[in-house]
Amino acid sequence: MSSGIKKRTGSEYSDGRPGRINYHSEDEYRTITLLVQSTAHDMQDIAHLRDAVNELFDGELMLREMRIKSVEVEYESVGQRTGELQLESTEYVNGKQIKVTMVNSPEVDDTTLVSMFTVEFETIELPYFETIYTTLELHDSGYSSAVEKYGLVDNIDDEKVKYRFTESNFTVYNAGNVTVEPESMYISLLFYYCSIPNGKMTVKNLTTGDTLIINSTENRRHIRQDGMVFTIGAVNRFRDTNRKFISLAPGDNRFEITGATFDEARIDFKYYYK
Repeated sequence: MSSGIKKRTGSEYSDGRPGRINYHSEDEYRTITLLVQSTAHDMQDIAHLRDAVNELFDGELMLREMRIKSVEVEYESVGQRTGELQLESTEYVNGKQIKVTMVNSPEVDDTTLVSMFTVEFETIELPYFETIYTTLELHDSGYSSAVEKYGLVDNIDDEKVKYRFTESNFTVYNAGNVTVEPESMYISLLFYYCSIPNGKMTVKNLTTGDTLIINSTENRRHIRQDGMVFTIGAVNRFRDTNRKFISLAPGDNRFEITGATFDEARIDFKYYYK
């Protein structure tokens, strides 16, 4: 069971004005609770099971949600038994995962062979779900609802799964509902065999207003923004930029590249969801 995201807000009261003045609201973390049933073979096995549970959920984990699609229970008259309940196999709900750590101490009942206990998690780093795949994986394989890792509810538009471009004006689709920020999320922009003949290349995300300017004359070099690291070839060249980075808003992001030519622009990132 997953909760909503806990918010951190900043506000204050003002004399002569009803209510509060809100200055900001930021996402902090979310909690996830698992209800686990364990079965031991004998009373001594309970101790081994307890240790195995602590080891299993220790450290940082990536969780995905699985469910059965439906539960069908046959009607039984008094004194009649139709048989054991037959459940469908569990399936992944979507192509999302979330990074968490355990925050409680699971208590396995040591007086019975069958025990029910809860495991509580809290997100670390980001409070968002992220896709287990990247956009270049999606581009190269093509979208198929039959492929397990591409969830039906990931908001993928099968007509907008292009993330390799040869033109200077193109649109990048972010299927998530969270802005992809290079400070804390995975995003990579690569301009493959890029030439800047007049010493100035401009990369604009017209949707967000973000503008990256490269002040350098280059001939067929690989130019990359990888998170908050900017390189030309294998060398960090952040000093040759306007010290800005490109982010991606939810939905369509319209790009305009000027002052340079390139064989291919590769936009690789993950979708993030609240």
